[in-house]
Amino acid sequence: MRRLPLFLLLIVTAAAIVLAARPRKSSDVVSAADSLKAEYIYLEAVTAREEGRLDDYLMLLRRASQLLPGDPYIDASIAEMTFGLPTTDSLAREEAYARLAKRFDADPTDAYNYSSYVSLADHLGRFDDVVRVWERLDTMLPSRTDPAMNLATALLRRYSVQPDTADYNRALALMNRLEKALGPTMALTAKKINAYALRKDTLSIIRDLETLAASAPGDVNTALFVGRVYDAINRPDSVIAYYERAQEIDPYDGRVNLSKAQFYHSRGDSVAFDREVFKALQSPSMQFEEKLGLISDYVVKMYEDSTQRPRIEQMFETLQEVNPGEADLHALYGAYKATVNEVDDAIEQLSYSLDLNADNREVWFNLVSLYAHKQDMDGIIASARKAMKLYPGDAYMSLQASSALAMQERFGQALAILDSVNIDEVPSPEVASMVYASRGDLLYRLGDRDSAFAEYSRAIEENPDNFMALNNCAYHMAESDSDLGRAELYASIATASDPANSTFIDTYAWVLFKKKDYAKAREQIDSALKIIGIIPGEKPDDSNADEASAEILDHAGDIYFMTGDRKEAVEFWKMALRQLPDNELIKKKVQHKTIFFE
Repeated sequence: MRRLPLFLLLIVTAAAIVLAARPRKSSDVVSAADSLKAEYIYLEAVTAREEGRLDDYLMLLRRASQLLPGDPYIDASIAEMTFGLPTTDSLAREEAYARLAKRFDADPTDAYNYSSYVSLADHLGRFDDVVRVWERLDTMLPSRTDPAMNLATALLRRYSVQPDTADYNRALALMNRLEKALGPTMALTAKKINAYALRKDTLSIIRDLETLAASAPGDVNTALFVGRVYDAINRPDSVIAYYERAQEIDPYDGRVNLSKAQFYHSRGDSVAFDREVFKALQSPSMQFEEKLGLISDYVVKMYEDSTQRPRIEQMFETLQEVNPGEADLHALYGAYKATVNEVDDAIEQLSYSLDLNADNREVWFNLVSLYAHKQDMDGIIASARKAMKLYPGDAYMSLQASSALAMQERFGQALAILDSVNIDEVPSPEVASMVYASRGDLLYRLGDRDSAFAEYSRAIEENPDNFMALNNCAYHMAESDSDLGRAELYASIATASDPANSTFIDTYAWVLFKKKDYAKAREQIDSALKIIGIIPGEKPDDSNADEASAEILDHAGDIYFMTGDRKEAVEFWKMALRQLPDNELIKKKVQHKTIFFE
C-alpha cells in the first residue's frame, strides 16, 4: 500500500472528518437514489481511510464520484490522494490542484477548505494563489485578525522571491491596521521587524521596539524580547539597558540571568558570564530542565579547556545544592567526569543517578562501560546483572557480563548468560554475530569444539565482517588441526582487514605452521614481532613484551625452530617464559632446547 507524505495524510484525515459531516451537493441530473448511494459509498471510504486502507479509500472515492460527478468535495478528496501518490503526470496534478481550488471557491470560509488549499499552494510556491485566498477571507471575515495577518505574511513571502514594492507596502499597511486595532504586541512587532529586516531598515526596527516597550513598561517578557532584538542588530548598550529593566521588574526571574549570560558569553566576558550563570542556577523561578540544559550546554562548550574545570565543578555543586535528588543531574555529572577521565568519580555519580531512577538504560550502559574501562570484572558483572533484571536478554549487558565472567574463567556461567539472549530481539546482525562468536569462544574453552565451530559459522553468516570471529575460529581450527584450508582463508581475511593487528597476523602464522608451510609462517610471524617491537635478526629485546605478546613469542620460537634457526627459537621461548613463568610447556622447551607439543 502506498504511503502519503505527512502533510497530505493530515489533509486527507481532516477531509474525511469534514466531508463525513457535510451534506452532499448534487446536480439536477443526478437522481436522489444515486446521491444517497454516493453518500453511503463515501462513508465507506472514510472508514477505509481511518483503517489505513488508502488504496480502498481512493477506489471508493472514485466510485462515489462516478455517481455524483462534479461534486467539489469528493473531487477534492480524490485530488488530495493524487498529490499523495508518486506520479510524473503534470496534467493530472494540475487537474487535482484545480479541484482543490474549486472546493475552496464553493465554500471559502470553511476552515478545512481554505487551510488545505493554501497549505498546498504555499508548498508548491504558488504565492499568487496564497495571496488570493487570504485577500478573499480578509474581505469576507472583517472581524477576524488572522486573515489580515496571514495576508501580510503571504505578501512578504511573495516579495522575498519576487520583489515588488507594492506587496511590501500592502503588508506593512495591514500590520499597521492590526496594530491600531489591537495595540502593539510582541507577535505583531516581530512580524514587522522581519519585514524591516528584508530592507535592512534598522531605524524602523528601533522605532517599533521602543513603541512596544512603552506599551508594556512593567512586563518582563517584553523587556527581554526588546533586549534580544537589540542584540540581534548589535546595539549592546540597549541590550543591557533592557535586560536591567527586566531585572528590576522581577529580580528573581532566572530567564533574565540566562539572557544576560548568553550576551556576555557572546562577547567573551567570562567573569560576567559566570556571575549570571550561577544566578540563573540559583533562581527559584527557573525550571530544573532549563537549568540542566544550561549546564549541559556549558559543559559541551567548555570541557576541553582544562582551565574551565573548576568552574564546571562549581556549577554542578551549585545546582546539586539548589536541586538535590535529581537523577538526570547526577547522570550528566557522571558523563562529564567520564569525559575528563575521572572514572571513579564518574562511577559514583552514575550510581547515585541509578539509585534515584533505575530505569535508564543509557546510564546503565555508561556505568558498565566505565567498569570495563577500569577492567573491573566484579564491577562489570554486578552492574550488568542488575541491568539485566530490568532489561532481560539485553545483548549489550549480557555480552559485557559474559566477557567479564570469562576473564575470571567462569566459562559455564558466562555461557549461561549468553543463552538468555533472545537473538530475534537483538538490534542488528552485527550484535547477533557478536553473541554467536562469544558463544563459540566459550564452547571451545569448555571442550565442545563441534558446537563452537557451529556458533562461529552462525556469527560469520550474520556478519561476514566480524573479523574477530574469523580470527578466533581460524585459531581454534589450527589448534585442533581441523579444516586447515578454511582456517587459512579465515585468517587471511582477518589479517587483510587490519594489517597492523599482531594477534590476527599471529593466527595466520600459526595456521600456516600447522599446515607445515614454515617459510610463509615465518614471514607472517616476523611481521607480528615487528608490531610488538621486536626486530627479527637483531638482539632480542623483550622490554616491550607483555602477557598478550607471550603467545606470539612462543609461536615465533616454534616457527623459527622448524625453519632451522634453533638458537633464535630458544631466545624467543625464553622471552615468552619471562612473561609466563608458570607455563610448563614453555619451560620444557627452554630446558631441552627443542620443540614440544601439548
